[in-house]
Amino acid sequence: MSRPSERAALVAMIVATLLWGGTFVAIRDSVASLPPVTLVGVRFAIAAVLFALILAFRRRVIVPMDFWSGLGSGVFLVGGYYFQAEGLRTTAAGTSAFLTCAGTLFAAFFAWPLLKQRPTRLLTLGIVLAMAGSALMSLDGQGLSMGRGEALTLVGAAMYALQVVFVSHVARTADPLTLAFAQSITVAVVLLPFANGTREAFAQLDPAGWQRFAYLAVAGSTIAPLLQLSAQRTLPAGRIALLFALEPVFALVFALTLGGERFEPRWWWGASLILGAVVLVEWRAAAAARPSTN
Repeated sequence: MSRPSERAALVAMIVATLLWGGTFVAIRDSVASLPPVTLVGVRFAIAAVLFALILAFRRRVIVPMDFWSGLGSGVFLVGGYYFQAEGLRTTAAGTSAFLTCAGTLFAAFFAWPLLKQRPTRLLTLGIVLAMAGSALMSLDGQGLSMGRGEALTLVGAAMYALQVVFVSHVARTADPLTLAFAQSITVAVVLLPFANGTREAFAQLDPAGWQRFAYLAVAGSTIAPLLQLSAQRTLPAGRIALLFALEPVFALVFALTLGGERFEPRWWWGASLILGAVVLVEWRAAAAARPSTN
């Protein structure tokens, strides 16, 4: 692959994690007035409409295989959302964040038997560092127990990881816009039947609530997924998984600047480990892709 395309994919994935990082504060402040199923279902319904409009404007025939692949990707996403939400019933938010991040990082190891993409020693080191950083950022020193909620959260994290692997399998030849469109339809169709009182909930939103929802629908459910799917046309699953670890780092920045969260020194140590892991792996990848001068 060419270095310019790899660089563009890297930038796309970083921007995607930046946008997703901003959703943490928005979701935290939105679930007080919007039930989680309603929030996610309507977000992706709007994303599906936006993608449909773009596809219609582009006037390009949708390839059936790309559409079916997007539906498959959406199934993994729905599973991730569902099991994470179920796990949060009995699991602390910090524990859920750590298990989700750690599980998603395992996409690099799922890709080994499924895609024959064996993680390098450097990537494995980066994943270990990122996992340690996630633990410092998410866990509060009380340890990590494993009950039903934690097990369900791990299942959800595995679904997210499998979505990364599945997309890596189909993205190189598929149209990212079609994948994103079908993926959004899947999430919306599965969740919206369980969204009760949708009209009443949205009728009570104040202007700030509408602004948060607009960010979640446009940035979190439309732009960021499309950037991820575009990036996976070039970058292997392992590097995508590691780049996903940037999401809690950006979430920390938003939480401290816009969310009014109280500063914790261990957060910066965790963020530093994650950033160091990403820089280490991506610097080595850039060096390997640089043409030899000999």
